[in-house]
Amino acid sequence: MSLDPRPEISPSTLAAARLGERLRRGHTMQKSPRRVYALLRAAIRSGELPARSKLDEGVLARELLSSRNAVRLALQNLALDGLVMRQPGVGTVVVSGINEFPIFECIEAVIGATAALTLLETRDVSTNAFLRSRFGESGTTLRMSEFLIRTDGIVVGIFSRYGLKPAPLLEAAEPVLSPSHISWYRRIHNEPPGDISVTVEATSADERTAELLGVPTGYALLVRETLYCDLNMNPAELHIAHFDSRKAAVTANVATLKHAWKTA
Repeated sequence: MSLDPRPEISPSTLAAARLGERLRRGHTMQKSPRRVYALLRAAIRSGELPARSKLDEGVLARELLSSRNAVRLALQNLALDGLVMRQPGVGTVVVSGINEFPIFECIEAVIGATAALTLLETRDVSTNAFLRSRFGESGTTLRMSEFLIRTDGIVVGIFSRYGLKPAPLLEAAEPVLSPSHISWYRRIHNEPPGDISVTVEATSADERTAELLGVPTGYALLVRETLYCDLNMNPAELHIAHFDSRKAAVTANVATLKHAWKTA
């Protein structure tokens, strides 16, 4: 990949040029492979480096104001993530993007706007110590539903919902969720949420989860746990989603979030 002026410049070259310009404005020498890796992941996630972009170590070293060794190590880590492919004689090519999921999926653009859900099971479950710590003594049973999350037909996560009441719009075999369904919390509870708390952390896949996601047992997963409270600040919904940590991210836009919360 070259940044020399030519009659026709490829999209990947333009993307690298824009990335380099942005980094030159805001960053000093990136000697750490970890920082180079983080910057390149961010560029892949944002689409600045789209699929089929060719990544040249020398060009990236200049554009990132880094060393070739730091770039080489960062690209090796991206290859382990499955985001780039490195082949002798071909070079390094971006082969996969990073799936972005909303932090507050109940009031932001719903998960069905970017992915499809497939129901695994739905049933009433007895509360245990963990659930009681989230819901208090609201009831002895909760409605549990679990789904596979697919993007472009590929399983990328598992979504579990615990609620005080059934959620018919979710409990179909293939829930119908369109981008116009900004708040399915309101569709379940007929009111907006009063409060939301979110925790995002890393964990390892147990045997069953690994089998469902098609990854090895012990594989690193990104877990988003969201607790929704009603207008009286009583817990109403608990959502736990497990994602392939190497190809997933959770995001939130403050301006969009403020609007979504008002209309939730």
